[in-house]
Amino acid sequence: MKIKWINKLKTLGLSLLVLSAVSSGQAQEDGAALFKANCGACHKIDKNSTGPKLKGARALWEEAGEGDLIYEWVKDPVALIESGKSKRAKEVADFSKMQMPPQSLTKEQVKAILDYADSYEAPKKKVAKAGTAEVKKEEPKTNYVLWLSVFLIVGLVVIYAAVSVKKLLLQAVAEKEGRELEVGGTMKERIDAWIYRNWKLSLFLFIVVVLAVCVDLFQKGYSVGVVSDYQPSQPIKYSHKLHAGDMGIDCKYCHNSAQKSKTAGIPTTNVCMNCHRMVPEGSTTGTEEIAKLYAAAGYNPDENDYNRDAEGNIIEGEPIVWNKAHNMPDHVFFSHAQHVNPNTANLDCRQCHGDVKTYTLGRVSTNEEINELAKTDNNIIALEKPLLTMGWCLECHNKKTVDLTKSDYYNELHERLKNRPDVMKRILEDDKVTVRELGGWECAKCHY
Repeated sequence: MKIKWINKLKTLGLSLLVLSAVSSGQAQEDGAALFKANCGACHKIDKNSTGPKLKGARALWEEAGEGDLIYEWVKDPVALIESGKSKRAKEVADFSKMQMPPQSLTKEQVKAILDYADSYEAPKKKVAKAGTAEVKKEEPKTNYVLWLSVFLIVGLVVIYAAVSVKKLLLQAVAEKEGRELEVGGTMKERIDAWIYRNWKLSLFLFIVVVLAVCVDLFQKGYSVGVVSDYQPSQPIKYSHKLHAGDMGIDCKYCHNSAQKSKTAGIPTTNVCMNCHRMVPEGSTTGTEEIAKLYAAAGYNPDENDYNRDAEGNIIEGEPIVWNKAHNMPDHVFFSHAQHVNPNTANLDCRQCHGDVKTYTLGRVSTNEEINELAKTDNNIIALEKPLLTMGWCLECHNKKTVDLTKSDYYNELHERLKNRPDVMKRILEDDKVTVRELGGWECAKCHY
């Protein structure tokens, strides 16, 4: 009988242990879900963000002798501060200068969140290893000019050595036969004699060399000012693929003057800080790059505030100096507003910049990339001339059509066309109005 009672007690104890484990696990899950739904926008578990970190927060309130007041703080922060019964509440409120909104959570729910925070263990970051997809190695480019130069130098050395050996052999034969070696004059005299004897071949080689030099000079001349596929280094490894691609941030959020100014503009540090005050870290090298942004803005993530002098003014660091990728010549006028504003040309940004959502650092696209986009997108025009050259602009102006009815901007242009019978004749032939027919080929449009 006694043994039966002992077995029953063992069974009861085991059941309670299992129930305790299950309830503990359920509480952890509930705490994680509650944190994500109610706290995750401003708080992180183990790092300060807009609000202080939650891991260890309960212990700080308990050390201040106000352990029970943390639940009142979450329910209504303003009411707790105004009641005057909590010093800790004022300290927390001063942390971020932003008022925490009241949360409609029960004491049990708050306790579940704090339990989850205190038991949280940060996952270990994976370090990219060589040979994995995280590490990208650039393929070495073959320098054909260097190898050709090496080949010519080696060839000349071999020829010189062969001629020298031949001369030594002839001298040895002449000495053995007891006669003097006949020397056909100096090297220059021998070369002149060879050219004279083989004047047709010499003329042919001369013409080939001259033509090769001219072709090389012309090719180098055509490449002057062509900057396709150019990607400069930058002080911060900003990724367009992450921000514009994965996160879907509109280009005009950062380049906010594109539709109303000559230049698209570079985002100020404050624009970056709108997000990165709450996003202090990233994957792989992201955290290091964000630290550079904080240094430039004069922001201290540990204090969740900007560095300030005695008068409260923000102490900024050295400004970020970005390297320009798209650089038009000084004698060229170009206006982004004229090209991308919906009321004017309304060009797709990809027409000039390519699919920026696939880039890391800013770069100049290529005609091949843009023409690939044109195959599947009617808003993109396929062009043949090198990007950012005069021929490229003229080609686009000759192909880009304009709808004179879509905006009041074109009303005056429409009236002017009525007084140009030569232009109207061309328009009536194909029922299209191109930028060229509106004066897009006039020199003064871009060179003034």
